[in-house]
Amino acid sequence: MTTQKLSKANNKLINANFGVIILLCFVIYGLAIFQDYLFSRFKSIGFYWSDTMLYNIYWLLFIPFIKFANNVNSKIQPKTVINKTLYALFFGIVFSVLHIFLFTSIFILGSNIIYSTPHKFSTILKNAISNQSQITIITYLFLPFVIDYLNRKRQDEKDVSIQKIIIVKNGTRRIKIDVSTVLFIQTDRPYTALYSINQKLLHDESLKKLEELLDSTVFIRVHRSVIINKNHLIEIKSRKNGDYDGILTNGHSVRFSRHYRQKWNTLLNH
Repeated sequence: MTTQKLSKANNKLINANFGVIILLCFVIYGLAIFQDYLFSRFKSIGFYWSDTMLYNIYWLLFIPFIKFANNVNSKIQPKTVINKTLYALFFGIVFSVLHIFLFTSIFILGSNIIYSTPHKFSTILKNAISNQSQITIITYLFLPFVIDYLNRKRQDEKDVSIQKIIIVKNGTRRIKIDVSTVLFIQTDRPYTALYSINQKLLHDESLKKLEELLDSTVFIRVHRSVIINKNHLIEIKSRKNGDYDGILTNGHSVRFSRHYRQKWNTLLNH
């Protein structure tokens, strides 16, 4: 997989789970405030909402930092175990330092706005280092490994889910077909016709259903009623009106509709 493709895969992965990350950070934020409240009751000390809400913003900062960290990870992909480990150590330390200093700066800014006598930068920085630095370093230290693991797992699941065999159903008949031998699939009402290298078979499933089952990087919808296997495409000829004719390995011509060009446009350079 190229760096560009891996970058897109990582971004999709984080985007797909980002809602969970946001929810988790807000849950931790709420629990931290509740913990401070309980501690003040048990110790019979003062509890100040403004202080605890401002201080626990620390946990909400994981939201943008994880997003930003993912963008960095998607551009740097060390290959060996040693390089991955060194990168994770460097990554964990740098992002932890950035997180702590940004939090302290935000806290002091808020403190200057809210209080007549604001907190000292050095005091808040020391508190953050002593109380939150350990969990912050651990989070950013393991984040590259977690993203890499989830990405590989997602790719493995995708590879498993890709159809390699189609069971063609026609009445009482059930016929196995290797999808790599399928040249194109076409609506043939009330059926769907599968054209393989050496035969044509009618299938009970709809064209839309087959499109969902097959690998979208190989089987491309080029017309309202046609899906082709791009690996069997050998020539594309323009009709001068935005439509094209695609010639397949068996010599069959398939019309490429301009209305589906966003799906097959990359085939012009395939």
